[in-house]
Amino acid sequence: MKLKWIDIILILLGLFIAYQILRAIFGGSWQTESIVIALVIFNLGLTWKLNIMLEGHISWHKAKNNFYK
Repeated sequence: MKLKWIDIILILLGLFIAYQILRAIFGGSWQTESIVIALVIFNLGLTWKLNIMLEGHISWHKAKNNFYK
């Protein structure tokens, strides 16, 4: 199952978080807590995307091995 819009959202979110981290390093922007929360949300998005990809891959293996039954 290809979800290109999820990839685009995750890439944009990752770039925005990287920009905010660089701004925080060079003079401040977001508070540290806000950056950590953004990174946790980004991590949840990546985990969700990985889970979707793995389900499709595992179901492909299950369908492939059905001829042994």
